[in-house]
Amino acid sequence: MKLFSTQKEIALHLLFWVIYLIGYFITLNPDSKIVYQVESVDLFTVTFLIATISTFYVNYFYVLKTSFKSHKLLAILVGFVLIFVYFIFCRYLLEEVLTFHLFDVNNYFEGTSLSFYILDNIHWASTPILASSALWIIINFIRTLQNEVVITEEKKQAEIQFLKSQINPHFIFNTLNNIYSLVVSKSEKSLHAIEKLSDIMRFTTYETQKERINIQDEISYIKSLIDLEGIRMASSIQIQVEISVDKENQEIPPYIILPFVENCIKHGVINSVENPALISIDCNKNVLTILAENKINSNLKDEHSGIGFENLKKRLEYYFPNKYKWDVEKNETDFKSTLIIHL
Repeated sequence: MKLFSTQKEIALHLLFWVIYLIGYFITLNPDSKIVYQVESVDLFTVTFLIATISTFYVNYFYVLKTSFKSHKLLAILVGFVLIFVYFIFCRYLLEEVLTFHLFDVNNYFEGTSLSFYILDNIHWASTPILASSALWIIINFIRTLQNEVVITEEKKQAEIQFLKSQINPHFIFNTLNNIYSLVVSKSEKSLHAIEKLSDIMRFTTYETQKERINIQDEISYIKSLIDLEGIRMASSIQIQVEISVDKENQEIPPYIILPFVENCIKHGVINSVENPALISIDCNKNVLTILAENKINSNLKDEHSGIGFENLKKRLEYYFPNKYKWDVEKNETDFKSTLIIHL
């Protein structure tokens, strides 16, 4: 879907000003042979238009954007009061101060009371303020609706992608072969391996269908994944997992932590005792911090990146817009990724 473009926004503004200027300069005169009479342009017509246009765009680009962003009625009301004050001040500065110093003329008669001046200009300010407000609200409402559709569609696509790649079939086949070998050799590890594989299949079958899951469930999932990877590789995996969670019932969207573990397994050195990979999960005071550090395995070429960081980023934008910070540091030998989410 194409979003409401800047070109369309400019076209609407031009249309408004054409209609406004036609109505301002051309008036109906039924007593004359000329049906429409063009008003003359004088000094105070120019100053009035300057005040009107500047008020329109100060309100459009700054006041509305700032006040509505807070989502507070008081801030919106204060914004409207301030933009009326701006128009009154702007017109007074142009027509009572500047024109007097430059041309020795004033727009309002001498002796005009302050209350009359304010009320009269509230009347004249209403048109640009209400017009700019209406135009801003309509355009932003359209864009908000379009963004919701786009975000929902991207979320669906991201979910389809990560659901399709939850478990690489090669991972399952290799793991089953290794479990079979353990069973044949009557190894004590066989039951443990079957239990871990069962945990993973249960998680990917049921938990991923939920909008949010308990953080401990995903932590258990990644532990089972690491254990199974060790069985699949028939070697010890050196991944250090550090966990600090203050609320055991803390909920997060599924597959927020997994991409870091998956990336570590697929692209990192995970068999070095001297340089073990690190996965740190810290969830305290409604702030989730995920840290992943590992050496890069330059000999490992895996085209199947699983869920991947790209899909994770889309999901973060959907679930935590403007509530997360993600830093990645990478060179030829080392990889470090830190994700901080305000839940």
